[in-house]
Amino acid sequence: MGVCWNAADLEGLQTLPYRCDTLAVAVPAGHPLALRDSCSFSETLDCEHVGLPASTAVYTMLARAAAIIGRPINYRAVVSSFDATIRCVRAGLGVAIMPREILGMAGSGQGGQGVQGVHMVPLTDAWARRQFAICFRDGSRLSPAARTLVDYLAGCAQAG
Repeated sequence: MGVCWNAADLEGLQTLPYRCDTLAVAVPAGHPLALRDSCSFSETLDCEHVGLPASTAVYTMLARAAAIIGRPINYRAVVSSFDATIRCVRAGLGVAIMPREILGMAGSGQGGQGVQGVHMVPLTDAWARRQFAICFRDGSRLSPAARTLVDYLAGCAQAG
């Protein structure tokens, strides 16, 4: 059992919808993009970026998007967590692409002032809206604990 981005190959698995998120660019207060309601990923490529390691799904997705555009991502810093990313953005080291909900849970809204001077500006690219799925091989063979977890997560998805 797992939770995956539904862009993954889920053939042979049973799936239930889980939740969606939207990728956004995190920028420090005073950054020109902070005044925007939204922007495209390509518009962020003129900026220095703060990113996650190459082993992460977000890194791979951004590298693919940059390759399609034919432009590199200029990483000023690579850090190990979203928390460290936010601290680097707040310090003015660069911009970062991350789920808008990361700051949204702590009070940031679309295009608005975020946590301690970080603004989240949603990306307009179609790939920036991600749907996640709960996946498992055979629902009838799940343990009672796994079935309870699947039911709980599926219920959260319906409530959200």
